[in-house]
Amino acid sequence: MQIAYLAGKSLDLDEALPATVTAMAELIPCEHVVVLQLENDVMGVRAHWSRPSAGATIGDCSFKRSPETSLCDLDVLHVAGGGAVDALPYFQVEPGSERGVVVLTVPLAVDYVCVGRLDFIRDGAGEDFSAWERHFAQACARILALSVRNGAEYARMAWLAEHDPLTGIGNRRTFDLALNRELARAERYRRDVSLLLIDLDDFKEANTHLGLSGGDEILRRTAKVLAERARKGADVSCRIGGDEFAMILPEIGERLAHELAMRLVKDVAESTMSLWPMRFSYSVSTYPATSAEFLRRAADAQLLAAKSRKGRVAVPVRGAVQ
Repeated sequence: MQIAYLAGKSLDLDEALPATVTAMAELIPCEHVVVLQLENDVMGVRAHWSRPSAGATIGDCSFKRSPETSLCDLDVLHVAGGGAVDALPYFQVEPGSERGVVVLTVPLAVDYVCVGRLDFIRDGAGEDFSAWERHFAQACARILALSVRNGAEYARMAWLAEHDPLTGIGNRRTFDLALNRELARAERYRRDVSLLLIDLDDFKEANTHLGLSGGDEILRRTAKVLAERARKGADVSCRIGGDEFAMILPEIGERLAHELAMRLVKDVAESTMSLWPMRFSYSVSTYPATSAEFLRRAADAQLLAAKSRKGRVAVPVRGAVQ
């Protein structure tokens, strides 16, 4: 009952799993308890507990799932010490150690779909796992499997609420929240904040000739450039429409924002040139030169004006920028 309560206490696995593995370690004496999560055929350490006196440590690593891994009820592995083993790539023993370990490993599965693995690791000098301990480990695994599956789905939905699923950068909701937050901060501390909008002018034509997969790749490459050029923890890159992108640039004035915009569109043009010779329009609006209330409206108006102009400035070998 205690394991079920702790595992189901929160959909956030970072909150639920540490207390759960600690409780399991109290009921099945061992040196380590490790919860592994399976995503895209890759196993990763999701949570672990280690006895303070344990000589080995658990590394936060990921590794390819072994093709022979089955969904049998449980396996007991007798692992020799003194080196890495395929079954426990996360297990790091002290240099020169020759002591082995006994590992009780139980698959985490929901409706015959594997979502991870639960490992209990005991010093090889100790007792083997008893029949009761194996039975209890199976019961824990059934409870934990549901928590891991539900937690993964919760994390996926939380991510989708803030990100564009095609490009991986922020979505319109993230953009609106971030813009309001940065404008409020700029007003409070009387600092600059710039809004950059970039539109892919030839996207419909490229989409027609390249197909949906080619158009999607152009969008992904554009987003990748914006995400890589953004200052971590400061700038916010978002896809706010079909072929419209935005960057929120805290503490960046209008002149620097224009310089950044030119570099960005040239980099995007270079990145997408092998697929299609794209042309771009962009606009920059800056607070306090533009009031917070009208910042987005000014950026939209400038972008529309840029798109309506006939001439475009050529960028050698890279497409064209307006």
